[in-house]
Amino acid sequence: MSSPQLTHETYADFVALNSFAVVHCWAVWNGYDHQMRAALAEQMPRFPQLTFAEFDIDPPDHHQICRDLNVQGPPFLALYRDGSIVTTRVGLMERADLHAFLDGLLNPAA
Repeated sequence: MSSPQLTHETYADFVALNSFAVVHCWAVWNGYDHQMRAALAEQMPRFPQLTFAEFDIDPPDHHQICRDLNVQGPPFLALYRDGSIVTTRVGLMERADLHAFLDGLLNPAA
C-alpha cells in the first residue's frame, strides 16, 4: 500500500481536504525512512479514518514547508486534524509507539 507523494503545490490542499491527515516527511538518502514507510503501511489498514501521504524534503521548492513545520531531519511525521497541525514527531518509532501516536490523532486525551 502506498501513499500519495505531495509537492509544495499539493501539500496545503491535501491537508485541507482530509479530516485526519498524516504526512511522512522523508528523504531518499535516509535509511530510517524506508523502515518508517513500512511501519506506516502496516498501520494504514488499522486506521481507515486517516489519510496518509509522503513529502520529500530534498527538493528546494519544498524547503519552505519544511521550515514552516520545523523539520530538523527525517523521518518526520506531521499530524493534522481539520486542516490544523495537531502534533509532529521526529525519528523512527517502534510499531506500538507509532500505533499509539496515530490513535492519539483520532482519540485525543481529555
